Amino acid sequence: MKVVVGILGFILLVVSSHAELALGDPAPTLSVKEWIKGGPVDITAGRGEKIYIVEFWAISWPPSVEAIPRLTELQKKYKDRGVVVMGLTSEAPSLVKLFVQKNGAKMDYAVGIDERDSAYKTYMEPFDQDGIPHAFIIDKESRLVWHGHPLGSLDKAIEELLSGKFNLEGAKNYDRIGKLQKKYIETVNAAVTRGQAAELGATIIDELGKDAAGLNSFAWRILTDHRIEYRDAVLALKAARQAYELGGSKDPAIVDTYARALFESGEKQAAIQQQKAAIGLAKDEGQRIEFESTLKKYQRLLKEGNRL
Repeated sequence: MKVVVGILGFILLVVSSHAELALGDPAPTLSVKEWIKGGPVDITAGRGEKIYIVEFWAISWPPSVEAIPRLTELQKKYKDRGVVVMGLTSEAPSLVKLFVQKNGAKMDYAVGIDERDSAYKTYMEPFDQDGIPHAFIIDKESRLVWHGHPLGSLDKAIEELLSGKFNLEGAKNYDRIGKLQKKYIETVNAAVTRGQAAELGATIIDELGKDAAGLNSFAWRILTDHRIEYRDAVLALKAARQAYELGGSKDPAIVDTYARALFESGEKQAAIQQQKAAIGLAKDEGQRIEFESTLKKYQRLLKEGNRL
């Protein structure tokens, strides 16, 4: 991985030397203090035969608990095809044991204790990840090939790996763009590096190309990420509009982002019209209520002459 993608955390690899961890690299070994269920799991023992899913979670964080049924479903679906799912947490073994026993077959995959967040730091920090649940895939060649939310495209990645259709270079490129976005956040707030951030932003949009979901995500990050103090409304609108024009006009989340970008750019009436369109496209009651609340906010701010 080149320096251009930003400064990553350094980790101790199997060869006992410090190096950047990137997709396509050999997966670092896992030091698990205690297996509560389904272990022990040795990721070095399944080369050529096993695909491993390593998920970081916590009982105390509701989104982690919400992902358990999906992971159980994936383990049952792919067990006979060599897929091994494991969930790692640094919480007290006694607490985890009670939780696992209570859930029984509802949590039907290996569960281990990650002492002092050792594995968490090794896997998560180089990819600038600090939110759980978060999963990693280790392929049959013992390479780290994918990471993301377990309720995202995890199952799609598994199917592609099993069918030989997984695009590792595409995954590397997507991850590289993610690191460019990290560098963007690091440089956009300070006036002295804001020009560099603008160039990075333009590069990110070019790299994303026809990836409507990626463009939408970048626009939303510019508009809402709590780490960003200087919000480049022009750049956000460029990314959001490109996502919208790539067929996103039928996607409620993309239309919602586009509306926000328009509002932030001063095109308030257009924003209100797009927000109404997002409401009409809403996929469920919760999303519709959220979008309606946003619409009311836009209408109120327009009347008051204020910005978001």
